[in-house]
Amino acid sequence: MKKILNFLFSFSFMGFLLLIMAFSMAIATFVESSYGTEVAQGLIYKSYWFSLVLFLLAVNLLVNFIRRRMYTRQRIAVGLFHISFIIILAGAAITRFISFEGMMHIREGESSNFILSAEDYLTIKSGDQLIQEPVLFSEFDYKQISEKLKVEDREVQVKSVGYIKNALRSVMEHPSGSEMIDMVLSSGQGRESLVFSKGKSIDLGSLIIGYDVPNANVQFISRGDSLLLISDRALELRSMTGGEPVSLQARDTLSVQPMNLYAIDNYLLIVKNFYTKGVMRVVKDPAGQAPENAVVLEVNDGTQTQIVNVMGIKGMKGEPFTATVGNIRMEFTFGPIPLYLPFSLHLTDFQLEKYPGSESPASFASELILNDTERNVSRNERVFMNNTLNYRGYKFFQSSYDQDEKGTVLSVNADQLGTLVTYIGYILLGLGFILALFSKNSYFQHLVGRLKKYSTAAVPMIILLTVMSSGQASANESELASIPRIDKALLKNFSELWIQGTDGRIEPVSTLSSEILRKISRQSTFYGRSPEEMMLSLKFYPDLWRDVSLVYVANNELKEILGVTGKRVPLTAFFDAGGTYKLIDRVQAAFAKPPGLRNMLEKEIINVDERIAICFMIINGDMFAMFPGAARNDKWFTAGSTPTGIPSPDSLFVNRGFELLKESVNGHGEITGSQILASIATYQKKFGGSYLPSDDHKKVEMFYNKVNPFKRVFPIYLLVGFALLIVLFVNIFRQKQLGSKLFKAFLAIILLGFLLHTVGLILRWYISGHAPWSNGYESMIYIAWATLLAGIIFGRKYPFVIATGTILSGITLFVAHLNWMNPEITQLVPVLNSYWLMIHVAIITASYGFLGLSAFLGLLVLILYSVSNQQNSQTIKGFVLQLTTINEMSVTIGLYMLTIGTFLGGVWANESWGRYWGWDSKETWALITVVIYSFIAHMRLIPGMKGIYTYTIASVIGFASVLMTYFGVNYYLSGLHSYGRGSIDAVHWSAFVTLGIIAIIMLVSNIRQKNIDFEN
Repeated sequence: MKKILNFLFSFSFMGFLLLIMAFSMAIATFVESSYGTEVAQGLIYKSYWFSLVLFLLAVNLLVNFIRRRMYTRQRIAVGLFHISFIIILAGAAITRFISFEGMMHIREGESSNFILSAEDYLTIKSGDQLIQEPVLFSEFDYKQISEKLKVEDREVQVKSVGYIKNALRSVMEHPSGSEMIDMVLSSGQGRESLVFSKGKSIDLGSLIIGYDVPNANVQFISRGDSLLLISDRALELRSMTGGEPVSLQARDTLSVQPMNLYAIDNYLLIVKNFYTKGVMRVVKDPAGQAPENAVVLEVNDGTQTQIVNVMGIKGMKGEPFTATVGNIRMEFTFGPIPLYLPFSLHLTDFQLEKYPGSESPASFASELILNDTERNVSRNERVFMNNTLNYRGYKFFQSSYDQDEKGTVLSVNADQLGTLVTYIGYILLGLGFILALFSKNSYFQHLVGRLKKYSTAAVPMIILLTVMSSGQASANESELASIPRIDKALLKNFSELWIQGTDGRIEPVSTLSSEILRKISRQSTFYGRSPEEMMLSLKFYPDLWRDVSLVYVANNELKEILGVTGKRVPLTAFFDAGGTYKLIDRVQAAFAKPPGLRNMLEKEIINVDERIAICFMIINGDMFAMFPGAARNDKWFTAGSTPTGIPSPDSLFVNRGFELLKESVNGHGEITGSQILASIATYQKKFGGSYLPSDDHKKVEMFYNKVNPFKRVFPIYLLVGFALLIVLFVNIFRQKQLGSKLFKAFLAIILLGFLLHTVGLILRWYISGHAPWSNGYESMIYIAWATLLAGIIFGRKYPFVIATGTILSGITLFVAHLNWMNPEITQLVPVLNSYWLMIHVAIITASYGFLGLSAFLGLLVLILYSVSNQQNSQTIKGFVLQLTTINEMSVTIGLYMLTIGTFLGGVWANESWGRYWGWDSKETWALITVVIYSFIAHMRLIPGMKGIYTYTIASVIGFASVLMTYFGVNYYLSGLHSYGRGSIDAVHWSAFVTLGIIAIIMLVSNIRQKNIDFEN
């Protein structure tokens, strides 16, 4: 028994648990992406075995906290962040097993005092017997119910024997069947297929529809082979074959006919068929679009067995299904259950703002009245992203809305205790990490002392490298041959005017036009045409642009839907012969889904819809918001609009100015284009002079656009970094030291590049008005900066470190400028408009720089292993010991920053959408990376895992988790973090080449390290 306990509390078992945890979570993210959230939650996240892994890890931490006396003064720094993990796990347990969450749906003008649970329940009722069990069914795990009921002195057994996701109801004629109605219900929330048998009803809140149910507002009754309808309120009869609608009074009896629609309140009813002898069957929807799911139950009373299909929709109250087994009547319900609150919320108004000229939502909010009779409270509340309602331990946050824009969906969380305990853990974690870096008894300070013992390295010569650059063609040049060119001098004047973007930001035309071209086509120029020319040309010659392959489409499935093959698609491909937008239904369905439930196709549909909307905003003039209103907060008038509130001559100029400019461009106007643009500039100063950005701001922004500092600096990084690295290797074989003057020359060039990089970040911060790490592109350029900063900090005396840091920074900037990134300057989307953004993203992305440096140092050590032999082994050994020590220090700092950043992300999430952890793919992979690097940092304590070579291999492989966290989740997995602003359709070939090279280096180094001893 003692041996078992010693093993359970050992570092070896701790390492095993960390790897199991990381591997399980990684599998879960792919399972969720492929099979849905329910499968991932049921098989892994909410499984008892995964909870057991976390429990054993907490026990292991606690025992080692006591065994290694981490509570003593000498070890309190390390002890603090170890005990904090135990507290965080305790908070997570409270959240998992005690707290609850759900959804509240409210229509405008209505109130609600209950939420529907996030968990589904299977409810079984018979007589006075009631069983209600939480379930998490999936097609992989459906045997969750096995219950026995005692009814009328007889024992009835109920077992779940199947589960059908995306199930369709189907009615078939059958001699032993009963009367059934097959109908469709349509509302602002979409369409739903219903099958009613006698005694069946559906409660829609303000309306109850039933078949032979006395209290129903809309009552169906049968008379022989005929079906009748009686409503207690007025309705409208519409024929699907056409004709005028007919208004009918309440209590009128109608004979139900096919092809008729019955409009009642905000609902439409269509009866497809009436069966006098029908039975319901459940089949799987081949398209996978049906909203209902079905649980297949086997009910046995000891004498006979009956199969019962119980239907339910995720997030909607379950519909009761009845069955009679023998003479025992039973009722089954599958779905969330109502959880009643001690107060109510009344929705006065749901507000949805859309981008001008588009159906794409820009933001949405709920205006509410909170009523609490117990505490005599009645007050107005407004809920939107980053602005939650917190009352009596319940937190409400904006989640979604009804398609008719007259209802809101709020997510609700009741986890006050779990959140408090977890936050205490977060505070202790941060304090422990800070102390561990500076405590003289910490392992990090031990590494600092070890590094001081090693000698420095140097290099005497330079080898020139060339950096290859590649470009991409955009459209076929012949497509543009018929489109007239615009004078360059005119375009320069146009680029200097102010314009208001769709997000409200006032910026030079040069900025917005560049953003637009990159947004629409993923190009910085379009076949020799500048962004300003493309923008004006599309406005002036829309008919000539309609067949130009302009709109970027990345997703292959969407290309199949559109019937196209290229990367860029003409506008005509998105409309059928009748001019109908092909994607309209798919766009509405995608936006109605909560962000975390959107798949890759739906994300791409939203992206493409935005690109198309921008094109038509240019064509219609809505994108040319260049005319300020009379007041500071007025939305700027667009070209061709008819503004009010300003003098008539100015209003006429706004309305006619661009038409005059078009005439001038075509050589027909009496006024030159330059004069018209000068008049626009005068107008802007007249009405917006008091609040327009300064001329200096304009000059800085246009200078930034022209210089493009980050694109200019990465070739310098790559050239100098690779040059320095190669000479270092040459020097090893020559067994000579580096002259300080040459190293200083290298360092000076790198520092100049770093200075330009830093100035670029400062300029971007100044121009945008927010910290430059809010989207995919910005975080990449910031990671590159942090990476080189780490290299400079550690590499002042170690040229290998500065070389690898410079190369990694250059590669990061190169990746940032691939055509699938989006380097636009924008105001923040609502979810990013939080002060937690600056803290969370800055820390977590900076950690990637340190971990990336660690991986490159590890790769460098493997290369040194590969080129080592008996003659140079002593020289190489010194480098290996230096680089490995710096590697460990870099991993330690990176791990601390990543951990703090990840859990601060939990705080941000709690402020933004009401829960600090939701197993979203992004946060899960961040946690996986924390766990993997925790394992790497503790390998020195695990028997069989010690040693320089093993650690080096782990530091290289471990970086794959960082790449997955940053790229894989943003571009391959569905998740809430879809605002990363990038899309990619396939893995680039260079990734496979890189993996192949690394694999070869590992193989060769493994062979060489067996004959070379660098450990002692």
